Amino acid sequence: MWKVSIEINPLVKISLYTILFILIFLSRDILQLIILSIVVVLLIIVSSGSRKYILKSILYMSPMFILAFILWSVFYNFSLFHRYSGESFMYNVGLFMTLRLFLIICTSLLFISTVSPRELIVALRSLKLPYKMVFTLGLTLRHISTFSEEYMIIKEAQTSRGLELDKGFLIKRIKSYVAVLIPLLIRSIENAEKLSLAMDLKLFSFDKKTFNVGGSLDKYNKLILIILLSAFLISLYFVWM
Repeated sequence: MWKVSIEINPLVKISLYTILFILIFLSRDILQLIILSIVVVLLIIVSSGSRKYILKSILYMSPMFILAFILWSVFYNFSLFHRYSGESFMYNVGLFMTLRLFLIICTSLLFISTVSPRELIVALRSLKLPYKMVFTLGLTLRHISTFSEEYMIIKEAQTSRGLELDKGFLIKRIKSYVAVLIPLLIRSIENAEKLSLAMDLKLFSFDKKTFNVGGSLDKYNKLILIILLSAFLISLYFVWM
């Protein structure tokens, strides 16, 4: 039995999620959102490595979906998106907007968990975007995880010293977090200085574009991209017909 191992190109991943986001915001009927929900659920099932993370995040945010359904159903007549009136509880509007919110969050979680910062940079470089912009974005994404780890380390250290961060009123909590934010700011400045020194030692320059763009699209990825674009055009036709 023949087995074909296909490595999905980052550009194909970016195209898939971009198309999903566009269709989510352009959909005007709940049936269209249900079809998109089926597609997103299938993507979650296929992405076995991040499935637990996505399901756990959705379960954690389930109260927000319930609240969104109630608010949109009750207060839709007072919103900026008001188009018709007559009913005090418009469950169909609440269901539509809640499903759209669900799709936005699920697609965002899929994007974060399946597209690494390096893959995002490779996709942007393949689109011939300015090198300075792509490099700056990549550097920012690279240090978000470092910034998060530093925050957790400082917070745990201050908590072990007896600092109560989550007790008291809002003003008291803000004052308590100053003891976390100041060391975090100092560590961020130190990391920036180390990075600047390392770039100087390596004689880094924007004129020397040493970034590896990665391999070009093979025939399988080209076929997938053509199918995605074709499905997108067909979907636009049914959305706006």
